[in-house]
Amino acid sequence: MNLYLRLLLVWMRNLTTAKQHFTHAAQSRFRVLPHDLDAFGHMNNGRYLQIMDVARIEWMMQTGVAGAIRKHRWAPVLGGGVIRYRHSLKLLQCYQVSTRLLGWDHRWFYLEHCFADQRERCAAVGVTRAGLRQSNGWLHADEVAEHVHPGAASPPIPEHIIDWINLEEQMYRHGAGRGPLPLSDASERRVS
Repeated sequence: MNLYLRLLLVWMRNLTTAKQHFTHAAQSRFRVLPHDLDAFGHMNNGRYLQIMDVARIEWMMQTGVAGAIRKHRWAPVLGGGVIRYRHSLKLLQCYQVSTRLLGWDHRWFYLEHCFADQRERCAAVGVTRAGLRQSNGWLHADEVAEHVHPGAASPPIPEHIIDWINLEEQMYRHGAGRGPLPLSDASERRVS
């Protein structure tokens, strides 16, 4: 339920916001609430991913992406994400998530989400990729960008994003359609 309240607050605070350029970094402010905590008293790892969803919607509202989605009846789809945790966020602690677009390829838009605590330390950083579908299939990312910001071109995709894409492909090829993977000889020697 709290996710819907956070979405409502994001929607309300962005009703009158002027449209920003797609390179704009949206700043979303939150507080760690009791239901955000895990058994160890800090923000649950999964909650970071949900907060990234809310922050991504705020970025989409501020840059005009949300309006284009509504107008064309596109369906946004999250295609993956990875996060790195550095510092815990504790009960009632305020924090900010900075969301920005890193670039896009034929299908995916790559976004970065930086969590900063009250001391402006990076508590966590995540990247996600999202695409848009219509009734007959995936939209080309350039087509979406043209609707939102005519003439826009993707910035060069950072090397760490390319590394992540390659890692995901290797993981998929390695595990797709297989049962449990056998232990390697090295791990069998360590276990015995």
